[in-house]
Amino acid sequence: MKKVAIIVFDITKRAGTERAVCNLANLLADSRKYEVTIISIHSTYGKAAYDIKDDILLIHLGLSQFKNKVARLRLYSLTIKKINQICKEKKIDVVIGTTHGINIILALLKKSMKTVVCEHTCYMTATLIARILRRLVYPFLDAVVVLTNSDAKFYSFHKDVKVIPNSQTFQSEKQSDLTNKKILAVGRLSHLKGFDLLIDAIYLFRNEYNGWKIKIIGSGENEDILKKKIERLELGKLIMLCPSTNNIIQEYLQASIFVLSSRSEGFGLVIIEAQSCGLPVVSFDCPSGPAEIIKHNENGLLVENGNIVELSQSILELMYNQDKRIHLGKNALENINKYKPEKIFELWDKLLDIL
Repeated sequence: MKKVAIIVFDITKRAGTERAVCNLANLLADSRKYEVTIISIHSTYGKAAYDIKDDILLIHLGLSQFKNKVARLRLYSLTIKKINQICKEKKIDVVIGTTHGINIILALLKKSMKTVVCEHTCYMTATLIARILRRLVYPFLDAVVVLTNSDAKFYSFHKDVKVIPNSQTFQSEKQSDLTNKKILAVGRLSHLKGFDLLIDAIYLFRNEYNGWKIKIIGSGENEDILKKKIERLELGKLIMLCPSTNNIIQEYLQASIFVLSSRSEGFGLVIIEAQSCGLPVVSFDCPSGPAEIIKHNENGLLVENGNIVELSQSILELMYNQDKRIHLGKNALENINKYKPEKIFELWDKLLDIL
């Protein structure tokens, strides 16, 4: 049985990368071919934010986040030391990094284990320094995994780049009947996720909503900013801003339209979550994930990135056209077959098997 360690900054936080990590860990552990350990750098205790299998070992390093350059160097040094120690004790065969901050560290690990780096964000959203460091460091690592073909082209400097999308995080036995007058958006309340743009788009049709409500589910650093914007635009009766929930499937099932307004996406896991519940999706055609999941006018609607007028019009189109909602939702269900866990596991298994 091959032993795999997955490294993440804080597995107790509810965000896209953490969900993807838990999902990957479960896929590998379920196969009985891999013994899986999750190493969480900053957390000190607690359960993973998302369910993981009982036989997955979770190790908290409890290392504080850096406050200055000296603290950052100390953190890197301690992280490398502790990961090397754990890998030696657990006889880890493969280490998987999950963000470029962690991935750069992997090159400094002892060469007794193989190293795989995963990129969960769009390449071009990284700083120039981070992109330069990738080019310098990644060639010393064994493999690079990206989520989309469009992002893969940026990693031509590495000899072994694999495109492995995220898999479905759940398989819903039910689908939305698309009759509730509810529009849903889900994600971290950050600038990158563009909920401020969604609020602007909603403002444009504030007098035409005809009983529809918009629910934004998430938490994050921009929560107060978004609340104040909703209040300033007097949209409190139309938009509900709600915290993250453990029952997200029910939220999808009670909605009739899903909207993604991100400025960029490494993949767009929430898109396939929404599609697995039969929801039509309206999304900005942002780099780099949505266009590889959504086929415009077939299983969803793609909107020019950042164009709030077009986003507003596309939402309105689905609000007033139930037949189109049903058509797009039906095709969305067929589209997610390519992201079924067993198909994504095959890709990971093929990669890990040759390392």
